[in-house]
Amino acid sequence: MDKHYRQFLTIADTGNISLAAEQMGLSQPTLTNNMKKLESTLGVPLFIRKSKGVTLTEYGLVVQEQMQAMMRRHDTMLDTLSDLKARKTRKIKMGTGDAWWEIFVRHVVQQYSCDHGGISLQIEFGNHLKLMDMLLHGHIDLFVGHEIDGLSRRCQVSFTPLLQDEEALFVHRTHPLLLSTQSHQDTSLYPLLLVTPDQDTHQHLLENPLPKQQEKERKQISERIVFEIHSLSASLDLLATSKAIMPYSSTMTSYFKQFDIVPLPLSAPAQRGNVGIYHLTDPLPAHVQAFKTLMSEYMTG
Repeated sequence: MDKHYRQFLTIADTGNISLAAEQMGLSQPTLTNNMKKLESTLGVPLFIRKSKGVTLTEYGLVVQEQMQAMMRRHDTMLDTLSDLKARKTRKIKMGTGDAWWEIFVRHVVQQYSCDHGGISLQIEFGNHLKLMDMLLHGHIDLFVGHEIDGLSRRCQVSFTPLLQDEEALFVHRTHPLLLSTQSHQDTSLYPLLLVTPDQDTHQHLLENPLPKQQEKERKQISERIVFEIHSLSASLDLLATSKAIMPYSSTMTSYFKQFDIVPLPLSAPAQRGNVGIYHLTDPLPAHVQAFKTLMSEYMTG
């Protein structure tokens, strides 16, 4: 792909020419000049320039959508060529959150591998926005995660629900809130531990940021100490040595018991969300579709 288009996509993702230039190791004047050349070549304005950054014009949105699709096809082509060189004609590239791996994905992977020994596997771990970004760029075929509230309609993806999840607040069994005799205590007095939290670099995937903002307000993130940990095992280690509180899927309650990590009694209705499979709207290859079907059957059977 032409370098100017790649530079355009980076600006579109960041919404800021200075930040995009820094990420790509270019000077801001050079990047600005390149974008003017691209606009001149296409004959249309691509950006609406504002004091705090840039947004895309209707022409820019079309270019972004088409270039993202082209990048996906290009990345898929490179992966296919790489697989053919290694004499691996079929491969499943999937993503999952740590919780869903423990609850059911690992069992499905084991069963599928036993039934299809000639297929290679690539498994990525992360939260749903990170995995959505990987999906849109063609780095994975599908992923298991929470349904994304406020997802941009430009993300041409399909979502298949598998289960409904409830959030619990986990602490170490020696936490003061478990030892206290008071029925109601303020959890915001204690540090909040977030496992694989959302990253600013993925906010462009959201058309409506309000649901994510409301979640931050509910957890009082701006008013308390916050630990952002990108490893579940490290998060459990930190819970064992601190008074932090970790919001996480209640389906992991049994798994966490072996580490002396337990849920707090609920003082309000639990937050709920759908968990399922995301993939592009394009038809899935037969072996990937078979894997998706096996996951669905595992959860309903």
